[in-house]
This record gives sequence, structure tokens and C-alpha cells, in this order.
Amino acid sequence: MNRRDVCVGLLVGLSALPRFLLAQPRRVARIGILGNLPRSNSFAASTWKPLYAELKARGWEEGRNLVVEARYVEGHVEKYAIFSDELIAARVEVIVATTSDAVDAARTATRTIPIVMANVSHPVEAGYAASLAHPGGNITGVSNESPDLQGKQFELLQSVRPDLKKLGVLWSPHNAGSALAFRQMHVTAQERGVELVSLPVDASLDLGHALEKAQREGVQALWVHGPPPIQAAHRQIVSWAIENHVMATSAFGFYTRGGLLWSYGAEAGDLLRIAGTFVDRILRGANPAELPVEQPTRFFLVINLKTAKAIGVTIPQSVLLRADEVIE
Repeated sequence: MNRRDVCVGLLVGLSALPRFLLAQPRRVARIGILGNLPRSNSFAASTWKPLYAELKARGWEEGRNLVVEARYVEGHVEKYAIFSDELIAARVEVIVATTSDAVDAARTATRTIPIVMANVSHPVEAGYAASLAHPGGNITGVSNESPDLQGKQFELLQSVRPDLKKLGVLWSPHNAGSALAFRQMHVTAQERGVELVSLPVDASLDLGHALEKAQREGVQALWVHGPPPIQAAHRQIVSWAIENHVMATSAFGFYTRGGLLWSYGAEAGDLLRIAGTFVDRILRGANPAELPVEQPTRFFLVINLKTAKAIGVTIPQSVLLRADEVIE
């Protein structure tokens, strides 16, 4: 083997390595985060760690070469607009938006600064991307939906509660992703012979009315969406469900770890980890319009047996065997 062969082989080997291993960043980058609950919140802390871990693995470390301007609305979605303006004034290079409300506020504030969405439902239908393959604007990132996810969620609902005829849904009409997901749930419910009871929540005051309606309507189970006003009130939802012996479920594992019965969907932390790969690529010069929106490929079933015992529900063994995490 001559010197030329060695050099060519070395170059081929290097080209197969991840980009972040080829060139460590030599500048300080500034990114913005529009989130709901802060890293200091015990309910949300575990969901944020994968984002920062992914960025660090790719050479971006907070306090060394990365400045993070983070803003959290803690259930008050009207603050997203104010915080978006603050991030633009802070001259961030990328904005990570973790809800549809956050994406809406960020894209209203800027059509030039790249926006990386995470944990957002139906990005094409919501108008955030022209298509998953070709977003075409300044927004890209990762969705929390896949084509057959909702069917599997209903399958689980009816496996745990075979007599399910009336399902209450806590959702947000003013959150684009939640509204689209609710419409899709309505179609799936009709196909499976289940009546949906609409329980809209757009502010903290709405939750009490929604839960009163759920009790009045006699819902047999409760499905919980993830927009900020609902997420911020998770403890109240858990308390109500246990007190009324109602099976409360969701797509989000953090809800189950906080006391809901079970969840099936993409992990919020996993979605934020993927969002971190988009941030890295954009900071290195990639055009968000040309970065395909990703859909999750891993879904997690989390079951809380403490809650099952508290509400008097027996989880079938066939469902337990499918669980990725069981809280006992």
C-alpha cells in the first residue's frame, strides 16, 4: 500500500464520521428557547437534559461556547409573543420552540431567524412547513406524530377499558397542534364506537369548568393533551382523576411519571434530543428550508401502577408486558 492509498483511505474514513467529530466549533453561539416549564421544575427537568446533552456531544457547551437565552411561560401562553421579541433583541441565531403556541409566536416575530420546533403536532397542516420533506421556510424540526400513533393509543385505551364508550379530552382550541389532534381523535373515536366529550382548556380558569363537565357527563376515561395551560395544571388533573377514579391517560410520559395512569407516545426528552441535532446543523450553516422535518420512530408505553391501585384499575398482563417503563 502506497502513501496515496493511505491518504485516500483516511479521507474516506473521516467522511463517514459524524460532522461534529470532524470540526469542533471555534466560536460562541447564541440560541433561544421558548418553553413552557423551566429546567428547574421537577416535572420538566428530565425532558430538557437530552437537548443540552446532545448539543454538548456535538461540541456546543453552555458556559464555554454556547449562550442559551431561555424563556418559559409556565402556562401563560400570551407571554410567548413578549419572549419572542426578547429573543430577537438578544440576537439569537436559532430559536427552539417546544409547543405550537411557541412556534406561532416565534414565526410571527421573525421570518428570518431559524426556528426548530420540538414536540409539535401536525406541522404541515398547521402551516409551519410546506411539506415534511421540504419545509421551505425558516421552520423545521421534529413532530411528535406518526400516521398510526392515534390508532394504537385507542387500542390501548380499549384494552385497559373494554367497555369504553365515553372519553373526555382535555385540549386547547387555540393551540394549532392540539386542535388538529382533537379533530383527528374525533374521527378515530367514531371509527371505534367511542363518544368524545370536548373539554377545552385555554387558561387556568378553564380547567375547573372542564373537569366539572367531565364529571357531569360521566366520562369513563380522560385523555390529556400537552399545551402549556394543561401541562402547568397537571397536579390538579392527577388529583381529580384519582379522587373520581377516572383513568387519565396521555401521549406524554412526563404526565404518567407525574401521576396519570399511562401514556403512549414519543418521549419529550427524545424529541428535544433530536431538536438538538437540528440546532447543531443550523449553527454550522445548514438552511432550515432544506432540512426535512422528522417524525419520531420510537414510542414509549409508560404505566403507573401506583395510580392504577389508587383508582381501582387492573392493567391487563398483555398490556404490562408491552410497557417500556412501569412505575411501582
